[in-house]
Amino acid sequence: MFRSLLLAVALASAALSIPKTALAGQTAQTSKATIQADRAYLLYTPSDYETSDKAYPLVVWLHGGDQGGSDIEKVRRSGLPKLIEGGKEFPFLVFSPQNPSEELLYPIEKVDAALEEVIASHRVDRSRIYVIGYSRGAFGAWALAEQFPQRFAAVVPIAGGGNRHYLSRTNEKAAFWVFHGTDDDVIPLSDSVVLYERLKALKRDVRLSVLEGVDHSAIEAATLSDGKLWEWLLNQRL
Repeated sequence: MFRSLLLAVALASAALSIPKTALAGQTAQTSKATIQADRAYLLYTPSDYETSDKAYPLVVWLHGGDQGGSDIEKVRRSGLPKLIEGGKEFPFLVFSPQNPSEELLYPIEKVDAALEEVIASHRVDRSRIYVIGYSRGAFGAWALAEQFPQRFAAVVPIAGGGNRHYLSRTNEKAAFWVFHGTDDDVIPLSDSVVLYERLKALKRDVRLSVLEGVDHSAIEAATLSDGKLWEWLLNQRL
């Protein structure tokens, strides 16, 4: 009996001396990171902006892949900035952020954060904010419409694709005008068609212009030279 008691005590002491094995686990944490709007951009203001007190429409221009990087001067080489450099005047502000990457898609959260700074510091009609994007910028335009649906009254993707599964998140009041060329061998026409068809199924206000014989490099200028686009665009509002 006494031996059994000693054995039990010895075993208990041995068990207490064995180090406990740490158990795996996960805990809830909260990140304190913030998105910094450290985007370089060009900003165009109409000629009468300084002498007026009215609120203006604003167009977000998202360039194609060739203008990405850290040299903001490259953004002037195409699209709306190129037209402005050539003397073209517009009755709206133009916000042209540069994609910091020469290979990746736009960091759209940073684009929107920078856009909000511009809106807050200028007289912008928040019901008339539009986004136009070409090629890689068109991917950005689709993404902005899906992730920030209350922001844009009109979306104009030119020769770009996107994720059709999230189009249901777009604003029901927003209007879309999609442009693509039949001879585009960079981004296939089908990428635009599938997004257009999805918006039609969702009963969104959407139109598609397919330009016959136009390739990827020519579709940008062909679209921006269409006077009907600008008339249509300025009639859109949330």
